[in-house]
Amino acid sequence: MDVDPLSGYAAQYGLRPVTLADQSLLNAYFKSLAEPLSDYTFSQLYSWRNSLRILWREVEGHLCVFANGTGDLTLLLPPIGQTGSDRALAACWEIMDDYNVIHHVPDRGRIEYAGEELLRRFDKAKLNVQPMGTDYLYDVARMIDLTGGDLASKRQAKNRFLRNYRSRVENYDKLKHFDGCCALLDMWKSHQDHQHAMEIAADANAVKRQKESLATRLALEYAGDLGLKGMVVYVEDAATDARKPSAEGAADAPGSSRPVNERIRGFTFGEHLGHDQSSIVIEKTDLEVKGLAQFIFSEFCRTHFADRPLVNVGDDWGLETLAWTKMSYRPVKLLQKYVLTKPAKVQSGYEAPAENRNDESRRAHFTGPTPCEADLIPVPAIRHAAEIRFARREDLSAAVHLEQTCFSTYSLNKRQLQYLHHRPNNVFLVAEQEGQVIGEAIALVRHHQNGMSGRIYSLAVSDGCRGQKIGRKLMQRLIEELASRGVRRAYLEVEQANVGAVKLYETLGFRSLGTLPDYYGAGRNGWHMVSEIPAVPMLFEAAVA
Repeated sequence: MDVDPLSGYAAQYGLRPVTLADQSLLNAYFKSLAEPLSDYTFSQLYSWRNSLRILWREVEGHLCVFANGTGDLTLLLPPIGQTGSDRALAACWEIMDDYNVIHHVPDRGRIEYAGEELLRRFDKAKLNVQPMGTDYLYDVARMIDLTGGDLASKRQAKNRFLRNYRSRVENYDKLKHFDGCCALLDMWKSHQDHQHAMEIAADANAVKRQKESLATRLALEYAGDLGLKGMVVYVEDAATDARKPSAEGAADAPGSSRPVNERIRGFTFGEHLGHDQSSIVIEKTDLEVKGLAQFIFSEFCRTHFADRPLVNVGDDWGLETLAWTKMSYRPVKLLQKYVLTKPAKVQSGYEAPAENRNDESRRAHFTGPTPCEADLIPVPAIRHAAEIRFARREDLSAAVHLEQTCFSTYSLNKRQLQYLHHRPNNVFLVAEQEGQVIGEAIALVRHHQNGMSGRIYSLAVSDGCRGQKIGRKLMQRLIEELASRGVRRAYLEVEQANVGAVKLYETLGFRSLGTLPDYYGAGRNGWHMVSEIPAVPMLFEAAVA
């Protein structure tokens, strides 16, 4: 059996796994915060302790929480303490750097989930601070009644559930509800895996869902010990209205018997957070039961959180659809999160060769394609300018070759490219030069309740044809096509280390929405970027030198 490389190091530096015996001590640190993030609770650390390999120790009077999800060592939270935060952080950098150098990932140390309150305790001049997302906070009273025109669709969905389904609610009891909740959790994971199997980030997102499932199961197992409040919703199948007979064999009185064909179709857990918040830690529902998600959220706020003015539902993990859903509930406050790293050393324009860069890091979170670094390598001028046109079916084999040669990992395969090309809402462009397809740009138009958005899936330029600004021309044409179809906002993901692509997107009007930890694999973070597209399509130059 292989020896765990972390075990000896953890003992050397006094790093300990999170146990139930640590609850009182760790909670004392969290309770010292005036406005904690949803991540700053003992229940979160304990539930995710195995999935993210969480360890902790006290350093300079501070709680320091480390993570070792897939190979490197990072701080999951900033050091939490009253004074001397910079000293505690310096000690943590030494611990991280020592481990990461030994394991050949020297530049992967970082601090995640840093809120504004803790960020103010550090010398920011010594840190590189980047947005990581936000916690969404809502007015509890509004969530209970879902009042107002801006929440009408939520209120109507909840009311439809109450009209169309026979249901009942119970507070979570492990002995009674654990198996049913686990069955729903397994069904949820299977459904999500199947639904997203064709997505670019399918493999890594499946890993993420597996880790989330493990954390949720641990929370179900130890909810009572962790102080989590839980609620389950039984829903009766619509196909039948059968009832269990009474012990005497006669039918029970109306309302006194339990339906034979009911099962748990939703569960949720939460806890108090700080002095004025409650936090939704877990929520899982059967999406085939329409309106259940709106009902369980509203009912949980009414029965468990009415004593607090705010309810925190956590962040959106950088997912566009989840961000849209959370914004649709009209948050009254957003708590910004940041990821902190050491400032990059200035090296007179020198960039480390690719073979010296490290690709191993921490836990898998999200994955996606990495656009090639267009416009970076000067090459001799090519005789004829490239033509940008819509892709034809016969171009797909060339597109497969581009994906395989431009992307070392997470390239689109033939089946995925065929899927994207066949979609009626696609914008699938190629660059052709002297009869050869040398570049591609792919996006889909997504329809939402309040309009349309564009999701850019790939940008690739053949290695021998870079330096002609073909990548720029592909992106300009792609944005024009999206604008012509009514798209006013376009999203993409790009690896942070892909400096050329990031600069290209920024010059075309994209800005960062936040960091996507391990988006391209272990230790390879991404940027989630968006561009606001004018209502009148922007006129780009017809030719770029």
